[in-house]
Amino acid sequence: MYDEKILPVEEMVAYEEFTDRVEILRELDTWVKNIQRMAAPSTAIISPRRMGKTVLLDRLVNTVFFKPDYRVAPFYFRMKRKETTLKEFLLEYATTFFRQYIAYCNQDPLLYGNRTISPEQLLDYPSGHEAVSLAKQFIEDFLTAYYHKRPFDDTMNQWDGFICVPERLASYSGVRVAVIIDEFQDMKFYVHDVEKNSLKQIIKERREDPDLRGTNLPATYDRQAQSRKAPMLVSGSAVTMIFTTVMGGALGGRFDFTYLKPLSIPDGATLLRRLLDIYVPGAAVSPESALYASAQVGGHPYYLYCLAMSKCEDKKFGEEGDIDRLIRYEIEHGKIYGFWQTHFDGNREHINADSDETLGRKIIYYFTRYNNRPVDTKEIAETLRVPKKAVEEKIERLYLADLVWRSAARYYTFNDICLMRFIKFVYEKDLEGIDEIDLGQQNLFSTLKGRFLEIVVQVTMMKFNHETLDGKFFGKSDRIRVPLFQFVDTKYAKGVRTPQYNIDVYGMEPGGKRVWICECKYRKTRMGISSLEKLEQAAEAIRQEAGDAGRPVPEIQMWLVSTGGFTGDVLGGAKDRDDIFFSDHEGINGIFRMYGGNYRIPVFKQDDSDG
Repeated sequence: MYDEKILPVEEMVAYEEFTDRVEILRELDTWVKNIQRMAAPSTAIISPRRMGKTVLLDRLVNTVFFKPDYRVAPFYFRMKRKETTLKEFLLEYATTFFRQYIAYCNQDPLLYGNRTISPEQLLDYPSGHEAVSLAKQFIEDFLTAYYHKRPFDDTMNQWDGFICVPERLASYSGVRVAVIIDEFQDMKFYVHDVEKNSLKQIIKERREDPDLRGTNLPATYDRQAQSRKAPMLVSGSAVTMIFTTVMGGALGGRFDFTYLKPLSIPDGATLLRRLLDIYVPGAAVSPESALYASAQVGGHPYYLYCLAMSKCEDKKFGEEGDIDRLIRYEIEHGKIYGFWQTHFDGNREHINADSDETLGRKIIYYFTRYNNRPVDTKEIAETLRVPKKAVEEKIERLYLADLVWRSAARYYTFNDICLMRFIKFVYEKDLEGIDEIDLGQQNLFSTLKGRFLEIVVQVTMMKFNHETLDGKFFGKSDRIRVPLFQFVDTKYAKGVRTPQYNIDVYGMEPGGKRVWICECKYRKTRMGISSLEKLEQAAEAIRQEAGDAGRPVPEIQMWLVSTGGFTGDVLGGAKDRDDIFFSDHEGINGIFRMYGGNYRIPVFKQDDSDG
């Protein structure tokens, strides 16, 4: 079992807490694997704080470490927010690299995590691995330069020289390196090219200026970021800072980037139930209430943790009203309040830097209307009857405070309904003469119930990875091997001679030679023959669409999913056909549970959903 192994990295959450992230973990695993054939460019993971980025990196390292066939050593360095000299930092950085490289070559997880070992001790580490023997030569060269500095060989030159060591060692030994750095942007702030006795003064200056810069080490990776034998995977939770660090300046154009999103609503519900099982035994939550809670916080993993661990009196998860009360308590008094209040205090110079403080508050308040969509500065200006430039200046400061993000010269709010509710709570009570803003999520939950089965199928298909499942889940007697999909979403299909069809879930396998199309019915009544006929017509539209565009016509696997089961004519028409799968409530529940769902898919009280 995975959780019985000695892991190279001690993970910060219980094994069962790691929920979803299957697709991005798989992508990163592939990124590491591709380093061996020099096909993995440097990339950055960008996400707001508490989205689970470090947990993801921990799991990635613990996964790829036990894959010696990849021949890619994960070098994992976590930046600490602690003032240090460049001399001390260089020794820590180099020791970490050599230790982890040797540990991977020898598949020694204890060595990987042993932070007390010195470079000198690594020279005595017993190993017959050729790459380890070569690494020891690099260690001796490093120690000679580090402790016997020549006049021209100052610490900065030593640092510049060492940055290339992972790539050189990877080139000579054949064991490549994935250079993984968490909180990469902090390398601008906390490392100083000074003597150690100067740190006390720097610590004093930091108290007065939290944005005090140190030596700009990220800029020194301009060559390393282009390496194909030791490319970089960096992450950061200061969204604006990490984005500008890797996309501009010396590193501009050298990084791809991935934005880490909240969990899907079904996976958020799974996480809440797991958290309660681990931390609050006996606290029951129904599938419906767990889904409601996940929808109300947008699937944000930290907010779900806050609900599970809430100190709210008479904490219950039974009804929607109980969940609403918990969320309100956390936003106004609990951990969510403390989290965002600390963030606002730490960014006071951006958030409250207004000549007209009341106007600034009004702009922030109205900004909450734009949750997860572009901020309309013109509309805010017209509503508040103020110059558009004043609104633009305020939104720019909110960008610097990591309260909005920017893409293609437009500002967008984060998909964070709890942040918006916090802002409303803090600012609304002090503002008079402005319209109240409704941040309720009831409409979202109603939409979720209508599309829930489609969402479950879509999320589950995205987790398929060549597993072999019991055929009874798909209405078949033989076992079914599911594919790894390149793309899963809804789709509209229309050929030149066909009507347009809305396909509930469409999955395309790599290369596009085979696709799956699903028709989902989320109701208690049985699915009739008209749904099968509609899906067959949609399949024909896909074939004609491909032919009309001059593309190869794909092989199509149809999948009927109905919580109410199927009529006899559907079963008769699909039973002996290999190109049609059909899953009833028990079938889709079985598949859902195979991929992490820890509850039965509910059929909500109102029976008006015809997903």
